[in-house]
Amino acid sequence: MSEPIIITGMHRSGTSLTASFIQAIGVNIGQNMFPADICNVKGYFEDIDFLEFQRSLLQKSCPPGDAGWPDWGWTESETLDRSLWPSYIPEAKKLIASRHGNIWGWKDPRTSLLLEFWHQLLPNTRYILVYRSPWDVVDSILRQNRGVFPQRPEYALKSWGFYNRHLLSFYRQHRDRCILINVNGFVQQPTRLMQLLEGKLGLIPREPWDAAKFAKIYDANLLRSLPTDHPIVRLINHLMPEFANLLAELDQIADIPRGDRGDHELNADPLPILPVEALPLLMHYQSLIQHQESHQEQIQLRSEVAQLRSELDRLTLELMTIKRSRSWKLARKLAHFSQKFRLK
Repeated sequence: MSEPIIITGMHRSGTSLTASFIQAIGVNIGQNMFPADICNVKGYFEDIDFLEFQRSLLQKSCPPGDAGWPDWGWTESETLDRSLWPSYIPEAKKLIASRHGNIWGWKDPRTSLLLEFWHQLLPNTRYILVYRSPWDVVDSILRQNRGVFPQRPEYALKSWGFYNRHLLSFYRQHRDRCILINVNGFVQQPTRLMQLLEGKLGLIPREPWDAAKFAKIYDANLLRSLPTDHPIVRLINHLMPEFANLLAELDQIADIPRGDRGDHELNADPLPILPVEALPLLMHYQSLIQHQESHQEQIQLRSEVAQLRSELDRLTLELMTIKRSRSWKLARKLAHFSQKFRLK
């Protein structure tokens, strides 16, 4: 059995798109896949067995009662109890043994926090590590309007930092086994990823690749990027520059960095001097704006439904008027006598 290829990165960072690319060139990334939904209409490309294994491991590794989002392995303390991990090794080995094929692998963002765990079990594994700008990830998470994030939007940003610090650390230690890509840079030059897969990782695709295939799996409307003057971009750059600095570190070392580095992002008109504590409130305000924008179609639909109901009420009233008219009553009487005559 060959060693797998793992695709991972922070949630909402383009790992699904990358996994669909890897699947299209012949890598078996699972049969029992997590189903698509409104938040990921093209599919998550996540093997449910690996997903549930890692979700359980991370949830139990989070400090009990610590606020955050344990489903992703992130809580406010940003600590994980790694002393529990050896007890999960037998189950992990069973998962590995159950996978077949010459070229196989899996995708799950949670693997970002478990890279060393899997590397110990599969030291020759190859990795595709995917990152995306923090403001675009935060924007995507808030637009889902799920979980704890509408109430605590800063959790999305802090999770981004937690995940990408793990990616950067692992890449620096195992650069020969990894490809580090920015998803926006990848979609601008998908053939570059093919070159890296073959040249750096020695992965020979089983299926031919061409631009037409990429056009089928990539929808630009599903990978929104915020403009540099957007409030979230400016908030992060000016109030919490450590996240912009981490993005710059990733770009500097990546095999495929951002196509547009965005060096002018910090040159926008300065924001008023605000305490860092103001960020959650400002981001929450922005999330409300986004929530409103994302429901424009629903508002339009409600308006159309209201118009249809009004039209139905008008037609119903007309029908009631006809029923009460003499001609309607006369017609009913004639029908009654006609029926009575036929029976005789």
